[in-house]
Amino acid sequence: MPTHEKPTAQPRSAKGRLERAMGDLLGSDELRDLPGAGRPLPPDPDADAGDEWAARHVLRTAAALPPWAELRRDIGERRARIVTRLRAHQSWLERREALVGRLPAERIVGEVALTREADRRVRAEVASAVGEVNALIRQHNLQVTTAALHLRTVSADELLEIARTRR
Repeated sequence: MPTHEKPTAQPRSAKGRLERAMGDLLGSDELRDLPGAGRPLPPDPDADAGDEWAARHVLRTAAALPPWAELRRDIGERRARIVTRLRAHQSWLERREALVGRLPAERIVGEVALTREADRRVRAEVASAVGEVNALIRQHNLQVTTAALHLRTVSADELLEIARTRR
């Protein structure tokens, strides 16, 4: 024969203990000088989220970004590094050109060859970096939810033009 157990009064007693503890705390001076005491709580920015309130609240308070936003930031940082590298290279090329103009005739051919080789190497590095950025841009464009957020792929020439104009 099944026994019918009487529900325990723990939830009520726990609630009563909690209410008593809160009353004692409010009656003491411990909470008196807290910032914002006596003012209403600020409105909840996630109040309009409905059933998705908890998810939106956690994302906002954790400063979490969607994967495409983090990818977009990475793309921006990489583009900036490429432009910085191109600016430094352009500056180096200008210094090399000035150096070649001061060299004796017998050294000019060798120095020009070294400069061209270094320039070729840097351009290959930049082309590789641009390829990586464009791969990330394509990945980003697949992840975003609207075409308005799509990024254009870039070329080394475009970034070189940016490096030359924005010094």
